[in-house]
Amino acid sequence: MVKVAMLSRWHVHANDYAREALENNDVEITAVWDEDAKRGQDWADELNVPFVADLDELLAKDEIEGVIVDTPTNMHRDVIIAAVKANKHVFSEKVLALTTAECEEILEAVERQGVSLMLSLPRLNDPTYLYAEEALKQGLLGSLTSIRCRLEHGGAVATEANPNGWLPEHFYHKEQCGGGALIDLGAHPIYLTNRLAGEVESVMCEMGSFTGKEVDDHASVITRHKSGAIGVIEAGFVASGSPFILELHGTKGSILIEEHALRIRSSELEDGGWQTPQLPQKESSAMQQWVSEILHNQTPRITGDDMIQLTRLNEAAKKSAENGTRVLLTK
Repeated sequence: MVKVAMLSRWHVHANDYAREALENNDVEITAVWDEDAKRGQDWADELNVPFVADLDELLAKDEIEGVIVDTPTNMHRDVIIAAVKANKHVFSEKVLALTTAECEEILEAVERQGVSLMLSLPRLNDPTYLYAEEALKQGLLGSLTSIRCRLEHGGAVATEANPNGWLPEHFYHKEQCGGGALIDLGAHPIYLTNRLAGEVESVMCEMGSFTGKEVDDHASVITRHKSGAIGVIEAGFVASGSPFILELHGTKGSILIEEHALRIRSSELEDGGWQTPQLPQKESSAMQQWVSEILHNQTPRITGDDMIQLTRLNEAAKKSAENGTRVLLTK
């Protein structure tokens, strides 16, 4: 059993993680902290656990073994490192931190302390991604030449029920979020592209604010990869009904994914026509991987490199959009 504390209800997925923790027989929620004391007390009352107003006091409790972090993104570095130094395992909403340097600092602290760190990157566990990854490894697409990944919803679109859209207003707070649609929703296309196309050499990005917010509500990124592949990443809050799309194209075939449906066409398969293959089983969730590492020392599929490369590309995209230039990435 891993006893955990919920750290902030700021993010829209905080309730989802609390629900998943409650449904997991190996996890027990024992306390709540929040930078907003009233919000935290209300949540603690709902969960029937104590609210601890002082973060240091909470982290000093020996019975708490892990924390689930859903604070504003600009607080991640300080909150996560404080938890790690207190010998707590950490599960966090993406992104890990706003800068590559902060990510490196967090990962170094985790390594020194020997605790488990997990970032919620759920689409790395989806059957369509798992099939695409294996198809690339088997050479069914030949050499990957291009990749496109799009994820957008209408969270910023005004409706009669929600005149300002259904996303909370603080999701457009530049200081707290470090950005808008790309750093939040665009995280998913970014980490998928990083995994499937490999090391990024350069980034070009355009960010727009259709609704006039102080952060981007839609963005497009072009990536060039060391492998020679070119990527297109699209994310936004202003397209109601837009499906998740992932396209992979190579010298021997293509994979098209829309939502959770996948088709493949490959010169390596039968007549080379479009096929709908059987997909693998979904992998364990990020939270279950975290718990399994803590309790059973099982190596998680989501890695520190996934975490740091996500922020690295976000940082480059932001710089590109601000300066109107291509950004070269060198290690």
